[in-house]
Amino acid sequence: MNAELRKLFALPTPRWTLAATIAGVVIAALVAALAGPGNGEDLLPMQLGIGLTTSIAAIVLGAWMIGLEYGQKTLRRALSADPRRPRLLLAKLAVVLGAVTVVTLVLVAVSAPVFSAIASAHGESMPVGESLQYGLAVLVSNLVYATVGFAVALVTRSMAGGMALALAFAFVIDSALSVIPTVGDYSLSAAVVELMAGIAGDGVNGMPSGDPQIAQALAVTAAWLTALLGVSVGRFIRSDVE
Repeated sequence: MNAELRKLFALPTPRWTLAATIAGVVIAALVAALAGPGNGEDLLPMQLGIGLTTSIAAIVLGAWMIGLEYGQKTLRRALSADPRRPRLLLAKLAVVLGAVTVVTLVLVAVSAPVFSAIASAHGESMPVGESLQYGLAVLVSNLVYATVGFAVALVTRSMAGGMALALAFAFVIDSALSVIPTVGDYSLSAAVVELMAGIAGDGVNGMPSGDPQIAQALAVTAAWLTALLGVSVGRFIRSDVE
């Protein structure tokens, strides 16, 4: 795990991803300050500044962590030092999820009072407590989609391909599935939104109204992640290293 942490702090992709994420939050704050935050109860600045930017960053980081090894042709060397493949994957995924957790929570903690002050200046109410709740909901989503990015990059054996496919899955394919009657109830995005609604409440813009189906959402999310990780990890363990 120490090697994965060193890569996280030493290599440029995580730094640029963090910089882009912070820039997205700053831009959202500037737009809200200049144009107004809209209906404060919708938490729209938080959704754009925190929800969207950190979700993209989580997918990118998840795909980067394992895809880097294929792009740099260093996987064989890593396994020569320690041939336990499940251990390698677990260490990488743990570092990704830990980094996503820290960055998301720090940005939420800093952004919540800033957006609240901006809303107050425009005569709107955006309570810090509700923003923090929404931030916790975003954290759950980010952890799920970081895992998706990791699994897709692992199965495609490509950092760029894994990022592109994971982003397409999260924002296009899965979103399209979620609007199909009956089928949409079992899409990953619909399940994640239900989980987020259970944490942030249904008053936030885009959250489903009514009581969230938490049990079903947890089961669907677990099924999707188990399937994605099962296919990718199974192939990795059985296949030769390029």
